[in-house]
Amino acid sequence: MAVNLSPIGGVAAQFFDNNGNPMVDGLLFTYAAGTTTKISTYTDSSGLSLNTNPIKLDFRGEARIWLDPALAYKFVLS
Repeated sequence: MAVNLSPIGGVAAQFFDNNGNPMVDGLLFTYAAGTTTKISTYTDSSGLSLNTNPIKLDFRGEARIWLDPALAYKFVLS
């Protein structure tokens, strides 16, 4: 399957809290745009390995996120 790197952060998307600190162990939920239906993202360019949903951010507040170009996504960070 052909997948594209997420536009929200390069090879490893990094997220920060309101104080500018990395969101260690934060959660990123992925949904079909305009819905509450969870959809998959991928861990690499092969499109073979799925991320969990929600995606748990690592010790730097980062995650590898690749997307199916045929789908529209909504992201919810918590």
